[in-house]
Amino acid sequence: MNPIKSTNTYKFFNHLVIYRKLIAAMAVHEVRSRYVGSIGGAFWLLIHPLITASIYWFIFSVGFKVLPHGDIPFILFFLAGLAPWLTFQEITTNSAECVVRSPHLVKKVVFPLEVLPIIYLLVGLVPQAAMILFLMCGVLYFHMDWSWAFLSGFYYLFALMFFTLGLGWLFSSINVFFRDVSQGLAVGLGLWFWLTPIVWPLELLPEQYRFWLTLNPVYYIVEGYRDSFLYGIPFWQSGNGHLYFWLFSLCLFLLGRTVFKRLQGDFAEVL
Repeated sequence: MNPIKSTNTYKFFNHLVIYRKLIAAMAVHEVRSRYVGSIGGAFWLLIHPLITASIYWFIFSVGFKVLPHGDIPFILFFLAGLAPWLTFQEITTNSAECVVRSPHLVKKVVFPLEVLPIIYLLVGLVPQAAMILFLMCGVLYFHMDWSWAFLSGFYYLFALMFFTLGLGWLFSSINVFFRDVSQGLAVGLGLWFWLTPIVWPLELLPEQYRFWLTLNPVYYIVEGYRDSFLYGIPFWQSGNGHLYFWLFSLCLFLLGRTVFKRLQGDFAEVL
């Protein structure tokens, strides 16, 4: 193993331990600051995803009259895909802006900037908890079976966070120098959403196109959520391409961290 990379990895995890209380405090502050002065306060954490899910449900279930997917009601099929997607979208969008939003940390404070995307990872867990709560309420409402496979959802959540952290490092570092990154990301995520089987099952596509969409890393997460919460399949029994996802995510993780570390020294000059 390269001793330099080993040392950098050790420093990163060491910073997580040393600054754990500060990271947690900054995450709590970020959540609170979003709702300062609002009447609803933290209830918006529940209201926003509920309204989003309701709009999509009305359009596709009532408007387009999308049929249930097998024995699974459409709303549950949709929620199981929307839950990880909303978290992925929020974390990726906010992580891309994390360095630009924190010039005081870049210029004046000795602070390990590589932990900034982790703060938004933690913030993203709050609406994720709300979405999983809605999903569980749906499972109860439709009298579906409970299973220990639900716990596999934590595995897929960790996989989502690991994948998104690599993206966060990559986009946040490049966005300092090219502010168009955050604008293009909004467009890219909109396209990414429709290329992920969230409101439609993969089986609707002609067979020759399915393989290419399975290369989408978010597909792995979405299908994993459905396996865990709807079909009772634990992750070790799922054949959704574990090796491909983790190799891809590891490469992205290393790429994002390398780019961030190399560009970090110039952040102060640009900001």
